[in-house]
Amino acid sequence: MVSAVATVVRALVVTAAALALHACQIDSRSGDFRCERETDCPGGRDCVDGWCVVDPGESDAGGDGATSPCTRFDGETCLIDCLTPGACSAAPVQCPGTVPCAVTCSGSNACALGVSCGDAAACTVTCDGPGSCAGQVACGGGACTVTCGGAGSCAAGIACGQACACDTSCAGDGACAGAIACPGPPPCRSGGQCTSAPSQCDRC
Repeated sequence: MVSAVATVVRALVVTAAALALHACQIDSRSGDFRCERETDCPGGRDCVDGWCVVDPGESDAGGDGATSPCTRFDGETCLIDCLTPGACSAAPVQCPGTVPCAVTCSGSNACALGVSCGDAAACTVTCDGPGSCAGQVACGGGACTVTCGGAGSCAAGIACGQACACDTSCAGDGACAGAIACPGPPPCRSGGQCTSAPSQCDRC
């Protein structure tokens, strides 16, 4: 009887250990860029205030050649600041992972090859620089807000058709010369812009 109980106890211990090991191996996307020391960060990134960040002028290229330069973090949100003329234009700007992402292209001709929100849980793209975001701004499946305030900005248009909610603004002179694809039924487009105001247009 004692032997049978011991066998059961051993089996339970082994199972618990396996579950603990599995839990430790779960990939938490929101913690992809957390760090305690410099060696916790991949090449090209520095550990600043607990986050792995890169200089906005440097390239953190992935296999597709897109850059994901998180200049800094605001809580869980990756902030990509392209504030000087021609900044972030060596490759398309790519939001990393699933963390919320905010891209600011305020320099003239910044983000020249476009911006991709990728799998970001939520994405805000601001193209205030003249000629900024010349390439397409592509939203992912998360909530997306795109503001094209610079003259001639967002020249290749906005692809927002897959977003669970999308709001666009093309206030700059000659902004959004390309097509704007909005998600959902016709009420999700107003005055040529995408809007998430009607209830059926916000599926997030």
